[in-house]
Amino acid sequence: MPKGYKTNIDITQGKIGFPRRQEILDGIADKGTYLPRGVMEEDMDQSFVEFMNLDEGLSISVDGAKIPVIFLTIQRWTEFSRTWQFSDKYKNIELPFITIVRKPDIQQGQNQAGLWNIPGKQTYTYMKVPTWDGVRRGIDLYKVPQPTAVDLTYEVRLFTNKMKDLNKFNGKIQRAFQSRQCYINVNGHPMPLHLETIGDESNIEDFENRRFYVQMFEMKLLGYILDEEDYEVVPTINRSVLTMEVDEAKIYNDVIFEPLKKGNVVTYSFVWKPKSEPQFSFVAQYDVNFTQLIEVEYLSRIVITVNGVGVFDGTVLSSPLIIFANDVINIRVYKNFLATGTFKLIGSTI
Repeated sequence: MPKGYKTNIDITQGKIGFPRRQEILDGIADKGTYLPRGVMEEDMDQSFVEFMNLDEGLSISVDGAKIPVIFLTIQRWTEFSRTWQFSDKYKNIELPFITIVRKPDIQQGQNQAGLWNIPGKQTYTYMKVPTWDGVRRGIDLYKVPQPTAVDLTYEVRLFTNKMKDLNKFNGKIQRAFQSRQCYINVNGHPMPLHLETIGDESNIEDFENRRFYVQMFEMKLLGYILDEEDYEVVPTINRSVLTMEVDEAKIYNDVIFEPLKKGNVVTYSFVWKPKSEPQFSFVAQYDVNFTQLIEVEYLSRIVITVNGVGVFDGTVLSSPLIIFANDVINIRVYKNFLATGTFKLIGSTI
């Protein structure tokens, strides 16, 4: 039978896929600026302690009271044991309680899956922000460096004289890390947290002194450092003027057209250069009866129109092609864009 009713059921489906990634990005850039909030070692320490104190984190309660969590260094332990507010009238620490000690030896991080940063301390565009100075519009580039990945190791200890407290805390830890890792939010940056080892430091065999359980959970935070001192705001060009000159003599240089007349024999030679336009137009100078289409190279199709009327389509001239002086000739070829296509028309004047 169930022990009670749930009163905090969330029936709203969370975002997944790209909307979730965008939600995380918006959270990183929250708090009213166009740049992400920086992350230093003390920020990761504070967020870890907050995670241990949150109900949705790793906090637990005993007899309706939340077990206190304290972040300590080895040097502070003696002072803490005398001045802690949860001591009894004899200044003895009351159980249960949780301590957090962060190892001072910060290691090179694995947050980037073993990849290294690009050398040179470069910064990269994070956001483009429009600007307006009352006269001209522009854009500022907000740039950030690559984060420096670091691994921080925390030792979390539960001190208690009751096995049920130990079981309750251990169970919550096991459920939190059943998918290998859980995440904590450091200034809007989600960072993975791994459970490395679980150890026992109990002194229950010491019958002369106070006996209690001590279970130690070693956790590794795969974090990174993002120093706000390295951020850059770079104003960009807000106005530019482009000029262009057109040389009409070079418009048809992509297509070489050479008309040649010797006696009553007329030869039209065409060369389409690589990357040239496929169409070319000109005005005929003579009345010509073309009977030959030769030296067709790298052209799959030739279409010729005279005064807007199609008169030829193909690569083999099977019947005479008659053109009169002042006719407007348009030729369109089909070829590889990077190839040079050629052909010649040979005929006699009429």
